[in-house]
Amino acid sequence: MVYKILFEVKLLHEFYLTDRAGKNIFELNSQAGRLNFLKARFESDQENINGDIAFEVPAQAKVIFDHYHLKLLPAYAGFKIAIGVIPEVLPGGVKVYQPRHPLPDNLSIPVLAVKKSARLDGFTNGKMERVLPAAFYFSNDSAITGDRIWPFLSADIPAFDGSVAYEQGELLKFAANDYREFYRDDADAEQWISLSGTAFANENDQVLLPLNFYYAFPKSSMVSKVSFSLKDKDGNLLDKIQFENDKAYRKVLLAIDEKKVLQLPNAKADGQLIYTLEVEGDGGYHKIHKVIFYQDEQEIRNSLGLILMKVKASQPAYDLLDNDGRLLAQKQPDGTFNPGPPVFELNFKSKLSFWRYINNRRKDLKAGMHPDFLLSKNGKLISKRPRAVTHTATLYRRPDNTLYYLPNPEPYQTIILESNKMYSDIMVQESALFPLAP
Repeated sequence: MVYKILFEVKLLHEFYLTDRAGKNIFELNSQAGRLNFLKARFESDQENINGDIAFEVPAQAKVIFDHYHLKLLPAYAGFKIAIGVIPEVLPGGVKVYQPRHPLPDNLSIPVLAVKKSARLDGFTNGKMERVLPAAFYFSNDSAITGDRIWPFLSADIPAFDGSVAYEQGELLKFAANDYREFYRDDADAEQWISLSGTAFANENDQVLLPLNFYYAFPKSSMVSKVSFSLKDKDGNLLDKIQFENDKAYRKVLLAIDEKKVLQLPNAKADGQLIYTLEVEGDGGYHKIHKVIFYQDEQEIRNSLGLILMKVKASQPAYDLLDNDGRLLAQKQPDGTFNPGPPVFELNFKSKLSFWRYINNRRKDLKAGMHPDFLLSKNGKLISKRPRAVTHTATLYRRPDNTLYYLPNPEPYQTIILESNKMYSDIMVQESALFPLAP
């Protein structure tokens, strides 16, 4: 049987795709540029996200893959889906490919991004304090999480809301093509870092839950009486769960009746999958969460998220087949593919941490060193701005745009949370770079 690539997905993570000068793949505006960046990393045998992620077919979807002659193939920083085809030569010598078993327009092709270890959580951007253990849901279809920007599979980043207290590293949208990352400086003033790139995995994508999960209340809350209302997309109440205690809850276990909700991967991927979880507690606690449910609890708990690709998407640019039901890839008479199979992308930001230099003998470091980049505080030197954690050591950039070396954190070291700020501690010896205080 002849197999050809139906589509490809690239998972692009800032942690692995940043060079020594601090330039990352998101600064490249064209997909061709980003793919060339990846090609260069591959040819130089650079580590990539596949060291932390395995792409797998959900157990309940294997029958779909068998029936439609689909195969999941590994690729550098992602995966490909191949399909059994019947080649056909058109007038003029162009070769096209018809699926051996026709794909229905509403067919969904699911792939799980399974975490190989907890290491990924240590360097991937996300909220410090999460109330729901939701995994990511990505799709080429906008029915569940809204329109997206070609060729990315993530939902649009949340719009800035002046009434919300944001955490270090949160991504916000201020206007079209104006995306920023939040932090507070040493004086606790709100600051923003402008982002290169237009689409990143974000809070609007983290909606996928198992049927049984813990709801974790923020540390600042004092909720001892709470009700959870589960509603369908039309606002109809499906279930109400209540808790009451003589002291504040830190978390409660919710069990959703599988008979009351649709669940992926078997359910049709449309708006009927969307549910609202409304939480009301004493002390004025009130939250509304958009959620969808996943049937296999073990699969989704071990996963970064689910990538669900529909044959015909709500935005035509994201379709997997042309209007004649053929693969989008066409082989030209000279042997090249033009166009090639569609390549979709997922962008992930790294955690943003302040770099804190500490003498390895716990002595005070001399104040005022490296003033372009560092502040002195309690005998330590701390970066003025938080920096993205990366696998490759990066250089600081002077105001005149020249580069400057200072030690980096170890790639996978634990980030420390103190007073709602994240720090990467770097132990340094007494030296010309880091002399001790008089």
